[in-house]
Amino acid sequence: MKNSYLLKFIFILLAFSTSTVSAQKSGADWKSSFLNPPDQFRPVPFWHINGKLTTAEIEKQLEAAKAESGYGGVTVLPVSAGKQHPTGKPTPGMEPAFLSDDYFARYLDILEAAKKRGMQVILYDDIDFPSGSAGKLMKEKYPDDLLKYLDKVDTLVTGSALLDLKLLDDPLMAVVAMNVKTFDRLNLSGFVSQKRLQWQAPAGDWRVMVFYCAKTNHKLVDFMSPAAVAKYLPLTYGVYEKHFKDYFGTTIRQIFYDDVGYVAKERGWTPEFNRKFKARYGKDPDLYYPALFEDIGPETAAARVAMFDTRAELLAEGYPRLVNEWAKKNGLHSSGHPPGNYKLQPTDTNLDAFKFYRHAQVPLLDYIFYHTHGRDGFKLISSAADVYDRPVVAAEMNGAFLEEQFKPDMLFRTAMDVFTRGVNFLIPHGMWYDYRPEAVRIPPLLSSYSPKTGPTLPSYSDFVARSCYLLQGGRRVADIAVLNPITSLQAFFKFNSGKKPWGSYAPPETDYLAVGDLLTRKLHRDFTFLHPETWLSAQCELEKGRIELGNKVNRQSYNLLIIPGGKVISVAVLQKVKKWVEQGGKVIATTMLPSRSAEFGKDQEVVALVQSLFGIDPTVAMPIDREEIRENSNGGKCCFVPQPDAANLSAAMEQMGLVADLIFESLPVLSDDKTEISYIHKVREKRNLWYIANSSDTPIKTNVELRGKLNLELWYPESGKILPVGNPVTVKHGDQEYTKFSLDLPAVKSVFVVEK
Repeated sequence: MKNSYLLKFIFILLAFSTSTVSAQKSGADWKSSFLNPPDQFRPVPFWHINGKLTTAEIEKQLEAAKAESGYGGVTVLPVSAGKQHPTGKPTPGMEPAFLSDDYFARYLDILEAAKKRGMQVILYDDIDFPSGSAGKLMKEKYPDDLLKYLDKVDTLVTGSALLDLKLLDDPLMAVVAMNVKTFDRLNLSGFVSQKRLQWQAPAGDWRVMVFYCAKTNHKLVDFMSPAAVAKYLPLTYGVYEKHFKDYFGTTIRQIFYDDVGYVAKERGWTPEFNRKFKARYGKDPDLYYPALFEDIGPETAAARVAMFDTRAELLAEGYPRLVNEWAKKNGLHSSGHPPGNYKLQPTDTNLDAFKFYRHAQVPLLDYIFYHTHGRDGFKLISSAADVYDRPVVAAEMNGAFLEEQFKPDMLFRTAMDVFTRGVNFLIPHGMWYDYRPEAVRIPPLLSSYSPKTGPTLPSYSDFVARSCYLLQGGRRVADIAVLNPITSLQAFFKFNSGKKPWGSYAPPETDYLAVGDLLTRKLHRDFTFLHPETWLSAQCELEKGRIELGNKVNRQSYNLLIIPGGKVISVAVLQKVKKWVEQGGKVIATTMLPSRSAEFGKDQEVVALVQSLFGIDPTVAMPIDREEIRENSNGGKCCFVPQPDAANLSAAMEQMGLVADLIFESLPVLSDDKTEISYIHKVREKRNLWYIANSSDTPIKTNVELRGKLNLELWYPESGKILPVGNPVTVKHGDQEYTKFSLDLPAVKSVFVVEK
């Protein structure tokens, strides 16, 4: 018996080693695998279960998914009856009931049908979205462990009045009195007894603020509470483990959680917050609670950073961590995303994307609603994957694109968008069990049953599989690091602002996504977002003129650091920037230089460091024109670009002597700003490969220069053809050799330039 368990365990490990997150085959097999890519690299769409499951229909639809659409598996997503997007018409839900015995019997049919065809099944962890409800079970069994939010009740006390206030039954987080004129704050928790606050106010005008962790009517688990999530896991993950453990690591290799974060209640909170804050900072957070809603004077910025960063840690170490631990225990890889993962302002949705993806083995983004939606934020997710040395980055694709506006070529355009931004595994959105037009709740229908998209899917799946085969694993080459201005975003944000949609309430100087978009789409210079904590860690080593991201596999080396616009930054971050510049490093800052500290009481240190680096007083109005480059005796250079655009950034980098990794000699002006010509450069098994994509309707013919003296071929993922590069020549930029050749790339086509 023991031997049989051992053999089974070995089999699971071997099977898992060839899964989506596996290492690639050796160089000798590259061409054959590119022409006929393994199924593990093919798209694995959502299969929305919106009808009555039968064994025969399951067999029929999975056969069509593989044979007619070219899919490599399905991500099974049970759905309830709902309203169609955007018509509002009723649509059917799944039968049998979620988590019933009949449901598991039909799920077994799915697994067996997939196994027979060599397809994988990604385990979606709930019914509908977001994750975290276990259907109705979480609310029924654990009503005290559901999502909560931070509530505030104000009372104005004037003069030396006695305040006698009956408190609510919700968990009390803090009681603070703040003088409305001086911002002096008093902790009144010592005046609370038996749900009453009795306090004799000093002279003056005081606002007494009582903060509660209030319950909601939501059905979702408290994502930030490990104790609550531990109760949720057995309701879903545990029952799948009980029924289908034998399929883990083989047919089921990956799990998917959806929209774990905050949208409906931007003030998401947990009773465990104060304990976590005290463990991190060695003091109670009570006096900082008012800063979450309003200005509290000079400490506002640092207080918000400390509070919102603690909240981000709680989310990261809650649901994503516990789910990942369960997945690893069961030989699976965890994947999923929060709401607004690509948004400008993370503080109200995912709280901090880098922290959120810390425990995701396959960081995942969602590309939904329309072409280009969130596109300039996709590099946040792939950068997190870079930092954590994760070889696979996934994307949920094309959900809620309007059917009447969705043309089949959009499948290729959007895939190119994400491939050049670091994604290398696709989950289209998707198939529907009941595929009648009136039954599909969220268009478009991406299956062989769609007259519009069905004929395109085989070539699309081949294109995706070939692209993902080459793009997974290895290391990405990027010369530029862009500091994530998370502290500036946190310092600005406040609850109940009443301004702008979720994910967009950010200071006007926030330009980090716009700068990233300029680098990608206009300047064709790849980059990586670095979180301040990554920058400060030993993972970022400083060399003369280089920053080394010291990963085991996905090592990166940067010759330029960009500090995007923001008022607030950590003193420690600037101290390391100054150290690097003194060693010969190059820095460009954009739009607004920081003048406030993310730490308490260190604003003047920030001002002094900025002045020493850029020669500019950040407490006064910013210059209008680009500043001259300041250079030290070791070759360190700093430049402030107050109005970053393609011309200004290009000129600054050129004056610093920074030559691009890839150079297009000339490009046409595209008529549609939504489309683009973009690239990504990776190194696998000591071979360079560049993926160059033209998602526009304009054919391009240009000379391309790639860094290095190289022997190159052109590999076309749409057709599988491999052709030699015609008449390459070697040119020089300074001391660096480049290989120059002519490239013709038709509209909505892409090519891999692969080193032999």
